[in-house]
Amino acid sequence: GNCKPPYSFSCLIFMAIEDSPTKRLPVKDIYNWILEHFPYFANAPTGWKNSVRHNLSLNKCFKKVDKERSQSIGKGSLWCIDPEYRQNLIQALKKTPYHP
Repeated sequence: GNCKPPYSFSCLIFMAIEDSPTKRLPVKDIYNWILEHFPYFANAPTGWKNSVRHNLSLNKCFKKVDKERSQSIGKGSLWCIDPEYRQNLIQALKKTPYHP
């Protein structure tokens, strides 16, 4: 469905990062994951990408990690979940009613 997902941006980011094999993603892959799983955002006002970026930089749950040298193709850092706060995000996700 194209309804607005019931998740906060921090939950969406958490799901995207958790879904990646390395548990770390650059911002653009977070956008792509969200678009792929929640088509709602394809037609949402463009401001949602700003909200994702704000969340990453302001939310203590997310940590910036530098790319390993072998992966230094392209600029930008990767984001991962701070293990200290992982439980909080899981709890937040469990509280969300999911309506597929």
